[in-house]
Amino acid sequence: MIQISIVEDQPADRDLLVDYFTRFEKETGKQVSLSLFQNGESFLAGYDPSACQMVLLDIDLGKNKENGLEVAKKLREKDPNVLLIFMTNLAQYAIAGYQVQAVDYILKPITYWDFSARIGKALARFEKTHRTKVIVSGFDNRLVVEVRNIYYIEVDNHKLIYHTKTGDYPSYGSLKEISNEFEECGFAKCNSCFLVNLS
Repeated sequence: MIQISIVEDQPADRDLLVDYFTRFEKETGKQVSLSLFQNGESFLAGYDPSACQMVLLDIDLGKNKENGLEVAKKLREKDPNVLLIFMTNLAQYAIAGYQVQAVDYILKPITYWDFSARIGKALARFEKTHRTKVIVSGFDNRLVVEVRNIYYIEVDNHKLIYHTKTGDYPSYGSLKEISNEFEECGFAKCNSCFLVNLS
């Protein structure tokens, strides 16, 4: 299940998005968990990077409030990796979203067709780059390990060692064999012996 935050000051627009996500779940079978916020301040105050994978952020959050671009800059200080999608009435503001690595934008008024296409594309990107679990084939057993709990993978004397929050697990294989898979999950090869989890 992917956890999504919606930051939108207009109640009618928030309700519409909730309805669209309900329909999207029924049509695709993908499950989402929604958190709703009416302003950037409340969203940022309790933000937890481990509890959010996607943010839908309105650029215009009303008078006398931070606009969505300012909120996005502060969000990026807390979480450089979360998928960010802007919602806006004016297309020219969407271009500024690339300064904060927004993956897409949705023009208002939001239609279900546009919503489902863009959310589907973002979820496909998330699933490709944010695998949650991997199987580690050890010498005596096979373990399922959460990717976020892996600090780094080391090659030592022709074996792989997965260094994780719960311990070190030796395995068969080579860095060359697993590099592509883990680089798509946010790992980087810092030399010929280590793949490091950048998050």
